[in-house]
Amino acid sequence: MLIDIHTHKHAEPDQGTLAIPNVIVSKDSVYRTPCSAGIHPWYIDSDFDLQFETLRQYQSKDGVIAVGECGLDKMTSTPWEKQVYAFEKQIELANQVNKPLIIHCVRAYSEVFTSLTAKQNKVPILIHGFAKNWELAKTLLKHGYYFSLGPNILKGAMTEVIQNIPLDRLFLETDDKDTKISEIYAYFCRARKLPLEQLEQQIMLNFKKVFNYTI
Repeated sequence: MLIDIHTHKHAEPDQGTLAIPNVIVSKDSVYRTPCSAGIHPWYIDSDFDLQFETLRQYQSKDGVIAVGECGLDKMTSTPWEKQVYAFEKQIELANQVNKPLIIHCVRAYSEVFTSLTAKQNKVPILIHGFAKNWELAKTLLKHGYYFSLGPNILKGAMTEVIQNIPLDRLFLETDDKDTKISEIYAYFCRARKLPLEQLEQQIMLNFKKVFNYTI
């Protein structure tokens, strides 16, 4: 089975694929499980308390397996202080409900780490849509983070990351693109010179370990 760990597509996944839809609270609703649910830094409501309470209620539902995507983004118009507050509230929530965090990070890796440290985070961290270089990846790996690689790898710019990332820290995703997850698996296997079956099995093991969800 192929696992698409993070997608914004609402269509039913292809046969043989487990797609984890991401619910952006106040923009989407829980429509299929398993799923993740969080407050995206682009979509923080003026009434954050109500939005956060909705997220808390979502996290009590069966099949909501992660908090996020949430995080920090220096390229959005959302005020920085509001982003940090919303992110740190979600770190607290994830640790209360003991679920992993799916992180959206744009030009703010040190600030994300600062918030996680300040809130004494203990749950697994998944950096979704990672598209940076191997040097940054090595630094994040030292903190125990997991990575999800997406359609960006098809551009050929992620070869060093693909060839070196530990497979037990890896997930793959389609995010908001129309690319099929099978294409991303196939490209990764070609670049890594890895049998597809081995990659499928390892990502399944990672999924069970990180998300504590039985398929």
